[in-house]
Amino acid sequence: MKTNTLMAALLCSLTIVVLGCSTDQQLVASLTNERIEELREEYPLSAGSPAYVQTIDVPFDQILEISDAVIIAEVLKQNENFRATLSTEPGTPEGDFAEKDKSQGIEPYQPTFVSYEVKVHQVIVGKEVNENINLFYNADFVGVEPDLKPGMKIVTSIKGGTAPEQKGSYSFTRYATYYVVDDNYVLSAFQGNTEEMINFTKQTDGKTLNNLVERIEELWAN
Repeated sequence: MKTNTLMAALLCSLTIVVLGCSTDQQLVASLTNERIEELREEYPLSAGSPAYVQTIDVPFDQILEISDAVIIAEVLKQNENFRATLSTEPGTPEGDFAEKDKSQGIEPYQPTFVSYEVKVHQVIVGKEVNENINLFYNADFVGVEPDLKPGMKIVTSIKGGTAPEQKGSYSFTRYATYYVVDDNYVLSAFQGNTEEMINFTKQTDGKTLNNLVERIEELWAN
């Protein structure tokens, strides 16, 4: 009987030790501040906004609400910039602006977009997409949105383009983009100033890719 009691106590102690180690591993599953600072040389935070554009910080979960999917992708190359004709249907803001421009003899606004070809490694949540797709953002935000380079790996939300020139391509934004670094960790492309955004960044920035994936799956499910 004493032997059984001793074995039970030993197993209990071992269980506590194992669980303690596991918890410690979770607590240290983050890049050091020194390493983050080094990586920021290559993966800088996106900041500011164009002088003539007023922007607001949008939390990650709100971006997900209007996204088609969230993907893990590798940047293959930067494409040539392209122009797109925005919808000018009556009753829409774009249509109203187009009508105003027309009445003043101004050519309708036709924005230019920066475009990247990426290879999709995984669709975390949302609609399935082709293996190779194009991502884009408005060229007015050059220097503000992430400056992607071939070979970079990212996690980002995507939304299908609506203009004819954007068919089969997807917009993305710094508000819901992370760089994958050191194989298994992520760095946020943007850090907001609201309490909600600061808390989300604390939970994900510099942490593991798996941690971010789990967070995204939780937000998508809710």
